[in-house]
Amino acid sequence: MKVSKNKVTLLGAAVAALFATAASAQIVLPAAGASSGSRVYASELISPATLVNAGGVLNVTTQLGIGMSSGQTRYLRVRMTNATFATAVVAGALVNGTTAFATTTIAIGGAAASSEVIFQVTGAGTGNQIADALTVTMPNIIAASTATAATVSYEVYEFLTQAQAGTSVLYARSSSIARFSPAVQFRTTAAAAALSTTATAITSYFNVSGGTGFSLATRAVVGDLELRTPTYTLNPAATVAPFLADSATAATIGAIVNNAGVNTLSIAGDFSAAASAASVALANANAEAASAVTGTSASITLLTATIAATGFTNVLARYTVNGTTALPVSAYVTSFTGAAQAGYVLSTLSAGTTGNIVRDGVQYESPWVTATPGFISRFFLTQTTPAAVPYTVTVRNAAGVVTGGTLTGTLVGGRLTLVTLASLLPADTTAVPGPYQVTFNIAASNTVTQGTYVLTSPNGAVANVPLYRASEQ
Repeated sequence: MKVSKNKVTLLGAAVAALFATAASAQIVLPAAGASSGSRVYASELISPATLVNAGGVLNVTTQLGIGMSSGQTRYLRVRMTNATFATAVVAGALVNGTTAFATTTIAIGGAAASSEVIFQVTGAGTGNQIADALTVTMPNIIAASTATAATVSYEVYEFLTQAQAGTSVLYARSSSIARFSPAVQFRTTAAAAALSTTATAITSYFNVSGGTGFSLATRAVVGDLELRTPTYTLNPAATVAPFLADSATAATIGAIVNNAGVNTLSIAGDFSAAASAASVALANANAEAASAVTGTSASITLLTATIAATGFTNVLARYTVNGTTALPVSAYVTSFTGAAQAGYVLSTLSAGTTGNIVRDGVQYESPWVTATPGFISRFFLTQTTPAAVPYTVTVRNAAGVVTGGTLTGTLVGGRLTLVTLASLLPADTTAVPGPYQVTFNIAASNTVTQGTYVLTSPNGAVANVPLYRASEQ
């Protein structure tokens, strides 16, 4: 029977479509693992960083992912991002641990400084199965940057041209091959909240009281500090420190920070009440050199013994005040600038806000009061410290907050201060009629302040009511 040329063409197209459908079905095959599990390396390594494949930790393991008949050819592509091979890949680096391939050669790539290799393999005499276990023994790799992870992918192709183009993949899996994270961390001890010390109104804010770790009335703690190596959970699960470039040694502070170099703690904040230019010191077993204190910063050079090989913890930074200058409210931000060992780089590490100096205070509230013509509403405030104490006022009527009057002031030390309701209101109250409720926020404690509301009626009768203490601040 004669077959026309058109029919031969259609038959060939149908066979091609059948094989294309069979190949596409391979994509959904399940994975048996993409890689042996990536380590976390110290991000302080200078880039590019050569990572040693010690003990096979950089080896890639995966299942073959497709079935192969005897003598069948396939192309297996292994490629990396953010990394290159330190030395050339050899054909023997790819091993089928279940049933050895009949032949394995390198088709393209694999040279030193390249990032991918394509292996050409032929099926074993008995064929190869989807679940065959493959291992690619990687040479040392060079991570281009420690700012992002290096990844590896494994892909199977039918033809070399497809492998080169990365199209019509039969099976693909990927994973990180190396991750990076800081091996040196500077923070408040045990990630505690910033310490807080109160400058007390009863001492005219010359002295401090309360707070965690305070020692004297003239000494505030502005940081409980820690320099440490954090740990990370790896795959397979294990909690360890980041590794050094040898892939075998866990990082320590001493491996990255040169404790014999110049290592400095810097504290930014308000030091205008400092007792001297050296009044910020560390409370530890060592005797750091005198600090350099300005109005807005303090700097301490750390001794070799303070950093040692493992860093430090629970080191208190203490600020001694002169006792004659009022302490302002201030936050204190502490940072560490370190000298790096060879092969590493250290940026300045901030622990954020490690301490605060706050001022105590109290809030008084009035009953509803009147501004009816003929009636006089007054507030009498007393504070018994020698210092002048600031206050702010909030006035409300039934509709909400009322503005327009004089809503700030100062209570003179050791005497009574008179504040009239009229002074707290706008000149024209038509748009904001009473009655009113008044709240005083005073920068002093309730032990040294008092407040009274006094109402005088047109016939001269006087009524007085103590102001209600809403909250201690």
